Amino acid sequence: MIEILAKQFRRPDGLLGRLAGRIMLFENRRINRWTIDLLNIKPGDYLLEIGFGPGYAIKEIFRRHHNVKIDGIDVSESMTKEAEKRNYKYAEEGRLKLHSGDVTDFKQELYRYDKVFSVNNYPLWKNPKKELIRIHHLMKDGGAIAITVQPREEDASREKALSHAIEIEQALFHAGFRSISVKFKKVRPQLTVCVTAHCKKN
Repeated sequence: MIEILAKQFRRPDGLLGRLAGRIMLFENRRINRWTIDLLNIKPGDYLLEIGFGPGYAIKEIFRRHHNVKIDGIDVSESMTKEAEKRNYKYAEEGRLKLHSGDVTDFKQELYRYDKVFSVNNYPLWKNPKKELIRIHHLMKDGGAIAITVQPREEDASREKALSHAIEIEQALFHAGFRSISVKFKKVRPQLTVCVTAHCKKN
């Protein structure tokens, strides 16, 4: 049963997927708000969220900022439907577009993003270095990225959070990001890390 639920957190689907989405919504609220604060969102920004889950962060950003647009991509079609329901009015206004799939296959080439963020999704990426290179391509020069992780594995610990911090920092640098900063927040059940950086094109 534990393995079944773990699978749903990786790629939510069906009734159990909706249950996983509710749990993620409740557990991730504080770290979503923290990540949003660190992004320093400005009027007119175009944002991309990777792994938006049930769409809490999207709704919170629109609650705070009226003159922004958001795209989102998530591997779970079930979560895409859930997030669409939660944020339908922003989609109707043309301020929100949600996509199902992997970021490496995201074909969007019409514009570049000012801000990109991901909360508790990075450990699920199949090839983080490749995905961050793709994200770098999708961003404006000088754009900001924030990747937040709270360890949820069986061996979740303070040391695991520190390990995530080092790995994310190195992967961002490899992908071409600079001005990298690592911040920690004490949030139950485990220490949480957010690594921020800026896109450097040349």
